[in-house]
Amino acid sequence: MGLLWFIIMILIPVICFSYWIFFRPTSLWTGFFFTVLLGSLYLTLIINVEKISTQVAIWIAMPAIILILLVGFFGMFTGVVALFWNQRVLLKRESFSLGNLLPMIVAVGLLLFQILLLVAAIYINNPWLHLLSFLVGLFFGYTISLFFFYFVTSVLYNHFPLTGKVDYIIVLGAGLIDGERVTPLLASRIDAGVALYNKQKQKKGYEPTIILSGGQGADEKISEAQAMYNYIIEKEYELGEVYLEEKSTNTKENLQFSEKLIYQKDSIKNLNKKNIVIASNNYHVLRAGKLASKLGIFARGVGSKTKLYYLPTAFIREYIGYLALTKKRHIWFFGIVLAGVGLLGILQFIILNM
Repeated sequence: MGLLWFIIMILIPVICFSYWIFFRPTSLWTGFFFTVLLGSLYLTLIINVEKISTQVAIWIAMPAIILILLVGFFGMFTGVVALFWNQRVLLKRESFSLGNLLPMIVAVGLLLFQILLLVAAIYINNPWLHLLSFLVGLFFGYTISLFFFYFVTSVLYNHFPLTGKVDYIIVLGAGLIDGERVTPLLASRIDAGVALYNKQKQKKGYEPTIILSGGQGADEKISEAQAMYNYIIEKEYELGEVYLEEKSTNTKENLQFSEKLIYQKDSIKNLNKKNIVIASNNYHVLRAGKLASKLGIFARGVGSKTKLYYLPTAFIREYIGYLALTKKRHIWFFGIVLAGVGLLGILQFIILNM
């Protein structure tokens, strides 16, 4: 194992991952290069151990082999069963809505894909059926791979250590109970922001400004920002500067109007010179961070915990929202693939008829 192996398998993944995690943490390339780095280190370990003991190397490699076999043979089926089970639990505990039906919708899609593969295997001489199977398989393979990298990136974004001074903590609003009281979900966001504030104050002597961001919906008696502030007063949290942003109606506006509020209050135009942290639920902070980067704001995230049964639905919804933010590159990808398939089909037709 020489210098070339070290450069290709270790050094390049380390450099790539370091760049993305420090400078572009909301990109899915962060999760991709982290996965590549872990895989490279794992493979390097196995190869080096094999030189000493083949038996030990096999035992080290066994977990990966078992995982690959399980995913390859049972991954799709297990995923469908797990999603249907999660849908059952979700509908028992949450209200009925289209958003809360996402596990079932995805499960049905995966089930239909498996049926399509079975039909294609039966009618093996039908080229159009095989083409359809290939394209649908490509779509599912692409979206599932991206979802995996999205999940890894989200975990990294949530747990990246905030070692320096934090200037502003933007707490994102959410719906209210009876139009005036924070929900447990929103309370957890506030608590996450306050916990970061206290950590900064106690360990570093800094007192970040907290921005409570959330407007007033048509069915709400007060703004979400005001409800969050009332919660802080009720809990008797001892904080420094707290700004209320009361005009926003979605995550993008949360960030835009918070930026304007900072300029109005502190005369700061360029937030890239400040350390911004977005406080939201763990499943939401990555998309919020991506929105911030698209607005020219570099922000880290601190995520509050979410009930386990709700995470699949939440992550699927946020993943779809994330893809919508980057839809052009995905459209280009499938456009190029379809063009390539079409070109190969034309060439095959020409060759067969020569």
